[in-house]
Amino acid sequence: MAAMPRLPISGGTRSDPRGLSIGGGRFPIKLVGKRLPPIAITGEKLMATITDVARVAGVSKNTVSRYLNERGYMSEKTKSAIQDAIDLLHYQPNQIARSLTTKRTNFVGLVIPDVVQPFFATMASRIEDELDRRGYKMILCDTMHSPAKERKYLDMLTANKVDGIIVGSHSVDIDYSGIGLPIISLDRSLADDIPVVHADHVQGGHIAAEAFLKHGCKKVVQFVGYSKVLSPSAQRHKVFAEQMRDHGVECFTYELRLNQFEFSSYLQTAKMFLDQYPGVDGIFAADLVALAVQREALSRGRRIPDDLFVFGYDGSFVHKIAYPPLPTVIQPYEEMAATIVDLLERRIAGQTPEFHSYVIPVVSSESVPDEADGDPVGNYDLTVAPR
Repeated sequence: MAAMPRLPISGGTRSDPRGLSIGGGRFPIKLVGKRLPPIAITGEKLMATITDVARVAGVSKNTVSRYLNERGYMSEKTKSAIQDAIDLLHYQPNQIARSLTTKRTNFVGLVIPDVVQPFFATMASRIEDELDRRGYKMILCDTMHSPAKERKYLDMLTANKVDGIIVGSHSVDIDYSGIGLPIISLDRSLADDIPVVHADHVQGGHIAAEAFLKHGCKKVVQFVGYSKVLSPSAQRHKVFAEQMRDHGVECFTYELRLNQFEFSSYLQTAKMFLDQYPGVDGIFAADLVALAVQREALSRGRRIPDDLFVFGYDGSFVHKIAYPPLPTVIQPYEEMAATIVDLLERRIAGQTPEFHSYVIPVVSSESVPDEADGDPVGNYDLTVAPR
């Protein structure tokens, strides 16, 4: 292989920090000291190496490596000299080589079934923000309801040795217990040794039931997810049905198909449902399903909420898009994201979480100010529930 050409740096010395010349351009620097060495380039793009950083900073390569990996004591003067050299040369560490040294990649995979679905879109946004705050980059794996695609993503994440995986997918035939990486589940019961973080769906079921009883409903229908997908979210439907029965309210349950997330399919379901149950006076469902029923009911001349009381669950931004606005149970997106990432960091560090389930309180949209979209207000203490 031909030797990489060198471009001399001139005009900058430690005693004269007014600037230096690189290939005819002028770059102001803060470094002071002896004259700077030549730097390797490829074509027209400057390709600084750790050796170049060490030369410019006047330290050894090992010192630069320790600075990049935050290992060992180092004076502020040395840190400043190295960072100035990095900024000057636009040096980018070799992440592959760095991961071999640190045994970390600082990448985390997020596996979800549909990034367009508001709950998962909101969670992905909050999780990415929380990961970034802690120095991680997120790889979004949108399985589009395909187990085959999900397996390919898992193979990719494993082959690239990501630090951990957050799973919110709805596949029913994939065993996550043998992946061999730290895993935290988002609202899914994956395995006994995989912690799951979820909203307090029991509390959510009680909030919804109270709203229907207060409105005076006599015949209600709740739309539930595919029953073979094991999820703590089923608890809200169980509690809701029990509360309706205990108060003498007829309650029917309609089960959606596996990974049925498209709004167009919800509209078709709403039309069929309203044809079959014209006497229903209450609907409880996830926000998008509830909004589809509300839209179809309005098109048929039914008044909301006088003729049909519609109450949602999730509380992402969509519940305020429609008119009238949809009352709903708001899931604690930010708190769930923070808890998920915190647990994942513990697992990456080799720690075993204390509990299997981590349950976080929910609130009703009717108790949240209008300006608070998508997240409950206030800071909640984490409530943990062993299973």
